[in-house]
Amino acid sequence: MHNCADCAPRAPSSSAPTSEWSEWPAAAIIIHASGKAHLPGCKHIDPADVRPPVYGWVLTPSPGAWRRLASSSPLRATQGNIERAAVSRCESCDATQ
Repeated sequence: MHNCADCAPRAPSSSAPTSEWSEWPAAAIIIHASGKAHLPGCKHIDPADVRPPVYGWVLTPSPGAWRRLASSSPLRATQGNIERAAVSRCESCDATQ
């Protein structure tokens, strides 16, 4: 089931191999233009697409930043498009935490 409204579902056969995400720190948070946060390895996004202006990211978020994400506690991107702010989590990524 696809539960990420800001990105197209990706078929398992075309999802990015782990090596394509190897340059991303495991703790990084990737922020889509819609305000949805993703983690490296998310099957909804292709690492080659993660670039401004659509995406911003935080390579070293503070401890607990993923859990605090909410409209009342947004996470602002520190790299890429720094105008991006995450206010919700991708449900698929959240299930891995």
